Amino acid sequence: MQQIANIIAYVSFFSILIPIFFLLRVKRNFKDLTIKVLGILLFVSIVSDCLGFIMHIIGKVAMPIILNIYTILEFFLLSYIYYLFGKDKKLVITISILFTLFFIVDSLFVESIYKFQSGPLFVEGIILLTYAISYYAKTLKVTPPIDPFCFYPFWINSGVFYYFSFNLFLFAISNYVFTNMPSDISKSVWGFHNFNNIMKNLLFAIGIYVARNGLIKQKYH
Repeated sequence: MQQIANIIAYVSFFSILIPIFFLLRVKRNFKDLTIKVLGILLFVSIVSDCLGFIMHIIGKVAMPIILNIYTILEFFLLSYIYYLFGKDKKLVITISILFTLFFIVDSLFVESIYKFQSGPLFVEGIILLTYAISYYAKTLKVTPPIDPFCFYPFWINSGVFYYFSFNLFLFAISNYVFTNMPSDISKSVWGFHNFNNIMKNLLFAIGIYVARNGLIKQKYH
């Protein structure tokens, strides 16, 4: 079981290269801001993963700090993507401010930033799941019906929905998993997250591919 978890962890680590590969193939004159923001998120993610892996190898306590900071950066970037998808600007800004305040209070008085913080992860998951579900509801009202194979926001939204819906419970107990469980067991439990991370990156890759093809079609019509 431990060996399988390790394999999944390595696949998860390198799976982000798939959407980055498609991102780098997008033409330079591609103007879509959503894809650019998603690209920033992907590069922030790979830098965070690399730093976290290095900290884990050399045994530094900075690893939880890196992951906690990544959580808030991920939240801001995904929130901005939903704003670009048509989410109310004032609502996104208000929720982002409240989430930042929650993160600060949690770091100062509840869960130290030097430990894995389950609170911000769980709250982030709830908020982004709400965004994702409301976006699904919005697209269902569009006439004529949207063809997901020609509509890249569907795939990005699906990546967010899949990742946070399947990981929500795990995020809620992540602090306990990493601080109270034996290392081999915690790695096995976190393997579920790593598998979901692989699926999220594949869905993001499909979204970028569809966006790129959409650009090509526009050039020919």
